[in-house]
Amino acid sequence: MLHKFRIQINKPPVEVFQFLCNKDTYKQQNGSPVLLLEKTTTGPLGVGTCYREVVQMAPFIKSQILSEIIRYEPYSVLEEKWAGNGMKGVLTYFLHQAGQGTELVQHVSIETHWLLRPFDPIISKTYSKAAQYRLKGIKMILETGQSPDIRKIKWWYFSKKGNR
Repeated sequence: MLHKFRIQINKPPVEVFQFLCNKDTYKQQNGSPVLLLEKTTTGPLGVGTCYREVVQMAPFIKSQILSEIIRYEPYSVLEEKWAGNGMKGVLTYFLHQAGQGTELVQHVSIETHWLLRPFDPIISKTYSKAAQYRLKGIKMILETGQSPDIRKIKWWYFSKKGNR
C-alpha cells in the first residue's frame, strides 16, 4: 500500500523540519492513540536515530512500533523505516518552500504480514484517515501553537478558508 498526502503550512521549512525531528518532545494531541513516544538512541539526531511508540489500537489492545531514521536531509527530507503490529513500512516527509510557508508532502508505504493481507483495504482506509488528521494536527500546532483535540481537528481544518 502506498499513500501520498500534502498540506500547506504557514511556517518556513526549517520550523516544520524541526517539529518533525523532535516528535518525541511534543505533548501528544488529545484523543491521540499514541500512549508513548520516546527516542531510544543517544547522540545527535540523524541517520540511525531510533524511536519506540506505544499505540492504543483498540480498547484493550496496545501495540509497539519501532522506527529508525534512514534518510536525513535538513529542511528538505526526513525518512524513517518502521515496524510493528504485523506491519512494516517507510514514512517519508518532503518539505518544499511555498511562498512564505512550506508544502509538506508525506509518502507512506505499508506492507502487512501475509495473515493481515485480506484486511489491507480496511487498514489502508483507516491509515489514510489517520494520516490526514495527523498532518492537519501538525499544521494546527505549528500555525496556532495549540495542541488540537484529534477528535475535533477536521472541523478546525475544514473551517479554514482554502482547505475545502
